[in-house]
Amino acid sequence: MAGFMLNLKKNKAMDTNSQMKVMAAGFRIIRTDDQPTPRIKVKENGSYEWRTLEKFETKAARDRRFKELLLVSTIIQD
Repeated sequence: MAGFMLNLKKNKAMDTNSQMKVMAAGFRIIRTDDQPTPRIKVKENGSYEWRTLEKFETKAARDRRFKELLLVSTIIQD
């Protein structure tokens, strides 16, 4: 679901207003992307559009970094 966060408990997507509230509370939202190259994209307070956080040579390297970032308490997955 592009642009929405999935609430697995209720299986509903988080709307844009809810995303903005979460980001205003200090959270960063991340997602993976493969085009044009493997990268991690981020949405955060002050920048409500997706932007590239980091680029990688391989999907495996991207996925390892993604898991590391999710260990940070203020970073959540889209």
